[in-house]
Amino acid sequence: MSEVMERDIGSEFRIVNQLIHRKMEFFRMEDQCTLTWVQTHIICFLIKHQEDEKGIFQKDVEKELKIRRSTASQILNVLERDGYLIRQPVAQDARLKKLVLTEKALKLDSMMKNNMTRMEALLKQGLTQEDLSHFFYVLDRIKKNLE
Repeated sequence: MSEVMERDIGSEFRIVNQLIHRKMEFFRMEDQCTLTWVQTHIICFLIKHQEDEKGIFQKDVEKELKIRRSTASQILNVLERDGYLIRQPVAQDARLKKLVLTEKALKLDSMMKNNMTRMEALLKQGLTQEDLSHFFYVLDRIKKNLE
């Protein structure tokens, strides 16, 4: 059997995920930022969609990050506690709380975008357009298998 067939996809994803997480933590330490990678990702998502007319809600964060309601709730509670966002009730449904970033979160925008850009460049380093095309094709197939 070839070496490729002996490798386990799930294990390889786990290893790559850990390496990405470790590198993002390094970037975070360089910037003396106290946010975790997931918190940063959520803030970036909220910044990107802050102009959406309907607003952004916890369920949107859950869907974007593919996380459970309880996990999203815990992360958003910490971001709210630390002054990065507020939850605003909406007029049409008191149960819904729109996620609104504070000035404190908005000040981190350029640093976070820079770190995401650095990570993407690092991940794509040495890969051709053909490599990337094939990679994303296979990745999309794997995601479809899991849906």
